[in-house]
Amino acid sequence: MEFIKKNYHYLLFISSVFFLGNPSKFPADDGFFYPQIAYNVVHNGFMGFNDLYLTNGFHPLWMVFCTVAEFINPFDKAFVLNIIWLFQVLLVLFGFILLEKTIFKECRTGKIFGLAFYCLMFFSLGTLYLIEAHLTFFTFALLLFFISRKFTNDLVFGFVCSLVFLARLDHIFVILPLGFLYWHFRKWNIKSLGIMLIGFLILAVPYIISNYYYFGSAVPISGRIKSSFPHIQEYINFGIFQKIFALLGIVYFLFLNFNKKDQYRSVKLSFLIGSLLQLFYNLLFQSEIGQWYFVSQMFFCGLFVYDIVNNLKGKLLKKVALDKIIFAGALIFVCGIAWLKLTTSFSIQNNVFASHSKFEKKSNDLVRQTAQAFEKNIPKDSRIYVYDFPGKFAFYSNFNVIPADGLVANKNYFDDMRSGNFKNFLNKNKIEYLILPTHFLTKDGTQAFLALHVDNRNEDYIFKFRNTLDRTIIDSLKESELNKIKSYPNPIKTWQPQYDSITVYKLKP
Repeated sequence: MEFIKKNYHYLLFISSVFFLGNPSKFPADDGFFYPQIAYNVVHNGFMGFNDLYLTNGFHPLWMVFCTVAEFINPFDKAFVLNIIWLFQVLLVLFGFILLEKTIFKECRTGKIFGLAFYCLMFFSLGTLYLIEAHLTFFTFALLLFFISRKFTNDLVFGFVCSLVFLARLDHIFVILPLGFLYWHFRKWNIKSLGIMLIGFLILAVPYIISNYYYFGSAVPISGRIKSSFPHIQEYINFGIFQKIFALLGIVYFLFLNFNKKDQYRSVKLSFLIGSLLQLFYNLLFQSEIGQWYFVSQMFFCGLFVYDIVNNLKGKLLKKVALDKIIFAGALIFVCGIAWLKLTTSFSIQNNVFASHSKFEKKSNDLVRQTAQAFEKNIPKDSRIYVYDFPGKFAFYSNFNVIPADGLVANKNYFDDMRSGNFKNFLNKNKIEYLILPTHFLTKDGTQAFLALHVDNRNEDYIFKFRNTLDRTIIDSLKESELNKIKSYPNPIKTWQPQYDSITVYKLKP
């Protein structure tokens, strides 16, 4: 009973259970890249999203977890999502316990607010499921725990930094300020720095060398496609999340500078600086950013929430009974958001912060339904070229899906995608079917996707295919050059409302 009294805030993790009601409905499509590749590793013996190309288009440490999940999976392919869900819940739980032992140890009310925020971000909203985000949360917590306790094992510190790096590669920006802080604790000792680097390189060097050996570059293919570094992007998308996190980061920086009694102030400042460096790097050099790019910012926002409550506790939150009232409200809120995600088209980006799509009751995942409906018209194991959202199409079907963007392909894919060569690319690789967007709501020119531009000014659509690695249009096909198999309602209209349907085509002889 004493344990329950002290730790009832852990009941906020109930918000994660809603995922089990419909695992296909919560995550972003990118999350399904991992279990699909893990399935091929375990059952088919190759590290690829499809049977055509090996790939390194993923963050390696999270792929290890997904491969283990598939290896121990005792049931059908879809059940692995439940195992991965359990891993993610445990990673956030253990990460939060590490925070409680250091940064969150003083204020119970602050713990409730902080954990409620993390549960909202990592569970209720659902977008981060199956992505590396929960693992990243744990590695951040582990790194801050190490520094906050002022442990002085240089090799272990370097190794923990490598876990943060391999959980998500652009978090190298978070590691650097914390590394300098640790080196400051070690009185700028050169030997200490050398041992730290050895600890970091134990895992990082084999990963980088294997990338060079098998894929011709230290950076995974997805990073090469999305990053314009060292050239600043021509069009900088300073979207709603970038604005919110940049503003909160600056406010938190000022807060920490005035809150000089905080014993963990230097640790928090170092993490915050690293997080802002990562944020602005992605703003300037990264395209096609998803919510999983903002995990370090979500992490420092949780710290900020705790710090605000901790500073208010002596003024406004004096009564112990308030903790239970606040907890009950937080539990209802995070579970309520998860229920909305389970039963409606709720999207924080598209029908909360914007009006791109309707908020409506929708209990099923239409991408999964559409993928399974394809099997009535397309032979099993067919290779299909898909313009977008390939993750669920591949995971919930028996097709070999070729994502047009190449994010889970390799150099060979882009060698095949040479200028004026698209038909030959399809024929050479026996890709018989294409899934393309159709029935656009306006006829005002070109509709742009990452790997496809559609000229819909005439009835005979022109599909222009793009090499996403060198960012050029390499070829085009008119709709009249394709045999139309069947059209389906657009299953991702919540996120892409500008067209009404997707169509399965087959290249004419």
